[in-house]
Amino acid sequence: MFSKLNKKHYLIALSVILILSAAGFVYYKMVYIPAQATTARSLSSQNIQTAVVQQGDITIYARGTGTLIARDEINLGFGTGGPISELNVRIGDKVHKGDVLAVQGNRERLEAAVVADQIFVLNANIALKYLEENSVVVAAQAEVDRDNAAVALNTAKRKRLVLQKGNRATNLTINIAQAALELAKKDLDQATADYNASPGLLQAQMDLAAAKKSYDSAVANLAWYTGGPTETEQAALDAAVALAEANLALAQSKWDKVKNGPDPDQVALAKLQLASAEANLALSKRNLEASVIIAPMNGTILSVVGKVGDDISGPFISMADLSQRYLTISLDGTDMSKIALDYKVEVIFDALPNQIFMGRVLQIDPNLYAPTGEKITTQIPGQITVIKGLVSLDESAITSINNLPLGMTATVDVIGGQAQGVIIVPVEALHEQSTGQYAVFVMENGEQKLRPVVVGLMDLTYAEIKSGLHVGEIVVTSPVSTK
Repeated sequence: MFSKLNKKHYLIALSVILILSAAGFVYYKMVYIPAQATTARSLSSQNIQTAVVQQGDITIYARGTGTLIARDEINLGFGTGGPISELNVRIGDKVHKGDVLAVQGNRERLEAAVVADQIFVLNANIALKYLEENSVVVAAQAEVDRDNAAVALNTAKRKRLVLQKGNRATNLTINIAQAALELAKKDLDQATADYNASPGLLQAQMDLAAAKKSYDSAVANLAWYTGGPTETEQAALDAAVALAEANLALAQSKWDKVKNGPDPDQVALAKLQLASAEANLALSKRNLEASVIIAPMNGTILSVVGKVGDDISGPFISMADLSQRYLTISLDGTDMSKIALDYKVEVIFDALPNQIFMGRVLQIDPNLYAPTGEKITTQIPGQITVIKGLVSLDESAITSINNLPLGMTATVDVIGGQAQGVIIVPVEALHEQSTGQYAVFVMENGEQKLRPVVVGLMDLTYAEIKSGLHVGEIVVTSPVSTK
């Protein structure tokens, strides 16, 4: 009995609540709103512009243009110039990683270059190894060369010293030369007398010639023993000593470098030559390897410039992974505050005007650009600028735009903020009291009452009111002084 009574009471209470709710709704629609409208018409008759606080949506966005691109485009070519012997792809072909796209002709020349460079590397290794393993022999030879150079210097110095005036002979040698000269003079005088006595005799002529020769030799010997070098001879002697000194210094330097191991300069040079040979070998191997173009990833062929038999230099095949599409976007420079990384973007392609695709801001160019595309280094006041960025399209868009060609243009809206089902008022109703602080005039019992509000998002038309107002209230939108 008691439980039944409670159930009955519960049903009665629920019915009362439903009746009161319905009555409240009817009152709001039939009485409150018309009353507010009546108030608004009354205020309009007083030249006071008003608006009813509503519930709605606000979206802050920056509009610009975009161009469809493949971000990971790759240009492929042979390692060095040469003819195409095989070409296995055309524009639009889908390829897989590892597929052979093209083969270069004259690969025998590239193979020969690899063999030649391998020989250079081998010889460079041998030269370096010889320096390192024969340092003792090299040091011994350098020591011998140094000692020989020292002997040669001593010989040159002694020769220069001996040939100086006063050093060519002892007093005894000079006395002997003087005596020989006097004897030769007597013999010459006697031979001259005999010849004068018998000028026709052949023997007299021969004796005179021999005596004259002996005399001239004795004069020359004595003059040499007692004389000194001429200027030319002295210069030659000095030059010989200087050359011998230079040779000794060079030999000493070589000995100093190798006496404790291989010559560091020669080792460094040998290592440099080895490194150069190895670099050339690596290049020739790369050129041989690059004579066969292999797809580095799954993708689509975008362009092929050339045919079999053409002599090609540089990239001639381009490909990209079109499983992910991107847009390069351009916005007005004044919208800089409305774009940031990961912001949502709405995209409408010119070729698909009735479809909206979504994406996100992936990259923002840190530079400003002129509308013509040039980078701006120093902005001039009042100058029109452009912001550039990169947008990645959502995966849901890939299938729909798969057939769109790269370069297709689009209109883009970068969403800087969005609020749905919020309280909104016209921006004309706001009065900024201080930076970021706002108030509105609310009609209460026919009078304007200033009320502070908290503002959220704001576009050119409406502002979001986070607190301070309720739906259905009337705010003044005509100019009113807050003082």
